[in-house]
Amino acid sequence: MRVVRYDRFAGIDGLYLEDATIPAAAPGHAVVQIRSTCINPGSLSALHGSSYVPVRDLAGIVVAVGADVSGFEVGTEVLGWLQGWAAHAEYAAVPADQLIEKPAGLPWDVAGSLFVTPMAGLAGVQAVQPREGETLVVAGASGGVGLTAVQLAQRKGATVVGIAGPASATRLADLGAIPVVYGDGVAATIRDEVGGKVDAFLDAYGPGYIDLALELGVPPQRIATVVDYRGAQDKGVRATGTMDAGGRTALRELAELAAAGELQIPIAATYSLADVQTAYRRLSEDRPFGRVVLHPHDPGVSVE
Repeated sequence: MRVVRYDRFAGIDGLYLEDATIPAAAPGHAVVQIRSTCINPGSLSALHGSSYVPVRDLAGIVVAVGADVSGFEVGTEVLGWLQGWAAHAEYAAVPADQLIEKPAGLPWDVAGSLFVTPMAGLAGVQAVQPREGETLVVAGASGGVGLTAVQLAQRKGATVVGIAGPASATRLADLGAIPVVYGDGVAATIRDEVGGKVDAFLDAYGPGYIDLALELGVPPQRIATVVDYRGAQDKGVRATGTMDAGGRTALRELAELAAAGELQIPIAATYSLADVQTAYRRLSEDRPFGRVVLHPHDPGVSVE
């Protein structure tokens, strides 16, 4: 099989493919033939010296199961997550407690994009608890975290203001959010749009937005960030992330919403495993509206 390797800090140019043996089904693991695996911003930071080992989404078909695995058998369609580069491969051995069954009708590209950023969006919404009739502001609303948070908050009956670039305004409006372009005067613009009162704030972008939330009069306990952990510590607001959302139970909830068409996960582009450098450059340079997905295994190939 082929697997993406990265063993030196050389940026995107350091990514390469290597032939490897298909892993065995160790106890508690299922071997998955991977159909889709998403590239996330955290993966980019790992290419430039970060000590963070990013988690990566995956979706595929079980081809072997180890001892002590229940609920999955050969041929089961699954989605889940792995740490390290192992998800960027044709096959991977995945702990069974990091997999769920893929709902019928859920597209492979969406299934392979549901864990890292959508779960962070869910965790952010859980942290700030928007309620019916309240107003939530989401900074970085056009990214994977923000888009999920916008939709989940609206399902709770909240009015959502989405801060993003001008190119994303129409798409955010189509999702029912009030789009606000970042930059000078953004606080005044938000107040004008919502009549002055903001109840909660989720930062999915980075430094500066905790200060904006406080400027808007949001109580610190109703402010959360999934990016600016140092700022959260300094300002006494909540920091949260993917692993705080609720694991498999929460992932199953998101997958069912997406399969039912009640949660949109846009797909911007797909690439073969051989084009992994091109895929990472697309995310790094273009920051597209939607997910960038690798297709490690040809869907036309039998799992037998």
